[in-house]
Amino acid sequence: MTDSDFDLFSSLRYDPILTTQPLNLEFWDPPASSPSPFYMARYHQDRMLQAAQHFNWPAAITTISGPQGFRLLLRKLSEAIDLSSPTPLRIRTLLSKEGVLKIEWYPTGLAELVNLFPNRLPPPSSVRQAVPEVSSLTGGALKSDDIYGDPPLTNPFLVIPDTKPTPRSSYTSYKTTSRGIYDDARLRVGIKGRTERREVLLYSDKDGGAIMEGSLTSPYFWREGKWTTPPVASGGQIGTTRRWAIERGFAVEGVVKAGELVDGEECWISNGVMGFQWGRVKLS
Repeated sequence: MTDSDFDLFSSLRYDPILTTQPLNLEFWDPPASSPSPFYMARYHQDRMLQAAQHFNWPAAITTISGPQGFRLLLRKLSEAIDLSSPTPLRIRTLLSKEGVLKIEWYPTGLAELVNLFPNRLPPPSSVRQAVPEVSSLTGGALKSDDIYGDPPLTNPFLVIPDTKPTPRSSYTSYKTTSRGIYDDARLRVGIKGRTERREVLLYSDKDGGAIMEGSLTSPYFWREGKWTTPPVASGGQIGTTRRWAIERGFAVEGVVKAGELVDGEECWISNGVMGFQWGRVKLS
C-alpha cells in the first residue's frame, strides 16, 4: 500500500442536544464563545494530528495543528452542516496527505445525552451495590440500582470476538480509509450493516490473542474491579471517547485476551458518534 491509497479520518457526531452540555467544550483552544453541536471536536483534531505525525505527512500536520487547525476544522464542519437542523448526523472528517480537509455526513440515530456524557460507567449487575442511593430525579427518594446520569442498561449490543486474529499494523493503530481488515472481521461474524446492534472484537496474533478494539468502537471489560480497555500497545486506536473515559477515571488500560472472555458478560463500547453503549459478550 502506498501513501496515495488512503486518507486519515475521524468520525464524530453532530447533534443539537450537545449545545446544552458544557463538558463538550472542555479543552478547546481557543476557548469556545458559544455552545457546540459537534461531539468532542477537540479530541478529533488530536487523533488526526497524531495519525499525520505517525505517517509523516508534513502538509497534513500543518493543516490540522494548533489553534489554527482547530479553527479550520470547525469552519469546515460549520460550512458542511446545516446548523439549524434538528437531525443528528454522523460526520467523517477526511484529511489527505496533501493537507486537504473534507467533510462527509450521513444520517444517524438518536442518542441520549447520558450516553454521550455519562456521569460514570455503571459496573456489571453482578457487582452493582444494592445499597440505596439518593436520586435527584425523585426529590430525594431512595432507589437501589442506578445513579442519575447513568447510560441506560437496556437493549445491549452483542459483542462478538472475531473468528481469526488480525496482525497489528499502522492501519489498526490509526484511523484511515484503509478499512478492509475491519470490514472482513464484520463479515466473518455475520454483521452486514451499521444499524445492527452487534459489534466484532478484533484481537491480535501476538500476546496470547490480546484484544485490540472493536471494528467501530473501543471496548471496556470489567477486570479486577475496574472497567478495563485494551492498551494502545495491543494494537488498537486512541479513540476519542476512550480517551475521555480514561481521563475522567471511568476506565483504565489493561490487556484483555479474547480467550478469557465469558459468554454473557456485561461490557461497554463507545465511539465518537454514538457515545457509550451497554453490551454483552456473545461467544456462540
